[in-house]
Amino acid sequence: MSEESLREIIGLAQKRKWNQIKKFLKFIIQKTLKKNAGYSLTALDVSINGKKQPEYNTLIKNKENIKDIDKIIDFKHLSLYQTTQTSNNHIEISQNDGNIVVLAKYLGPSLNNHQIFDFSVHLDALDEPFFTIGSGRKMSSSEILKIINNRAKVHFKNEKEKIKIEPKQVEDTKIQDIEVFVFEKLTNKNAIWNGTETKAFTNWKAKIKNKYRIESGKIAYYKGKPTKLFSQYLNHLYKKKDNEKTKPITKNKTNKANLKKDIKNINENHVFETLTGKNTIWNGKETKKFQDWKKMIYKKYRKETGKSPHYKGTPTKSFSEYLENLINKKTNKREKSTKNLNKKTSNSKKNFKEITEQIVFETLTDKNATWNGSETKNFLNWKRRIHSNFKKKTGKNPHYRGELTQNFKTYLKNLIKTN
Repeated sequence: MSEESLREIIGLAQKRKWNQIKKFLKFIIQKTLKKNAGYSLTALDVSINGKKQPEYNTLIKNKENIKDIDKIIDFKHLSLYQTTQTSNNHIEISQNDGNIVVLAKYLGPSLNNHQIFDFSVHLDALDEPFFTIGSGRKMSSSEILKIINNRAKVHFKNEKEKIKIEPKQVEDTKIQDIEVFVFEKLTNKNAIWNGTETKAFTNWKAKIKNKYRIESGKIAYYKGKPTKLFSQYLNHLYKKKDNEKTKPITKNKTNKANLKKDIKNINENHVFETLTGKNTIWNGKETKKFQDWKKMIYKKYRKETGKSPHYKGTPTKSFSEYLENLINKKTNKREKSTKNLNKKTSNSKKNFKEITEQIVFETLTDKNATWNGSETKNFLNWKRRIHSNFKKKTGKNPHYRGELTQNFKTYLKNLIKTN
């Protein structure tokens, strides 16, 4: 109902939904705010704009003051209170073990967006109570009773059945949010910080979603939630990592079967990231650099071999071998450069001549100094910074008549040694 009446809400949600709950708070305050009263706000163990303080108090008198709620990033307990001659509006919010509990009692309109809470109870003076779940679906009292009664009837016929069912239940409760669970297990980093998703977690999700779509050809989400197949895929990633940790270390056996398997698993994403050190996916989409690189590689491969790089949307065996060869060339080049730089000979002048800014840059950063016949932006910025540092430390110029000075070559060589 949209008309004004006395309402009570009990809402439960995970901490990551704090921003949605803020919108819920601002909606109620905006619809019930009285100019002659205003809401008193008190927050304990609170973080305001990233700064922690034991207590925060303010008065919300107008719509402009409502924006103060956006400053609250984290808290332990929050209370909002407004008293008039006709009503007492009271909202209590507490936080514990990563969950938020909201208790709201106010005289005002109903809340139509029911996707805010993972579970909620709505009591209305003019209508019968109803319940909501995370998808936003409204459920009547009779529906809730059916669910409770059906669950209560579940019993185990014998001990064997009990043994079969219990491990599944434990696994389900263990992995409530499969993406958060797998990310934190694989990376040892936090997925949620101060109630919001971390940048590392957001980027990882976009990359994994795209990888799953490429490998399976299926969508990763349905109605905003991971599909059953995608959840199994994530679970497989975690188990694969876990098995690698427990697997005993054995000597590498290189045979034809293993080589064929490695070639089969090679794709453009892996090769591009290995060669350039840059991401192929950003915010769930392929980067422009990756797309341009693919066009260039396809064209080059066709020109050299006269063959198509793909068959039915999958890289051919010959093209996979071609991609693997690109990585091997890069690895050999890097090893050769490192070998030449570390090699000590009695002729020091010869060593100075061999060192170039390009070789030093590629050795230190593992990135290309040139691309398509011209110097990369990263290489140009690095040169400016290195020249400036050298001048500050020595008071000398790095070049003389367009050639590197011996002092600058020594400086470059020391950069590699200290790295």
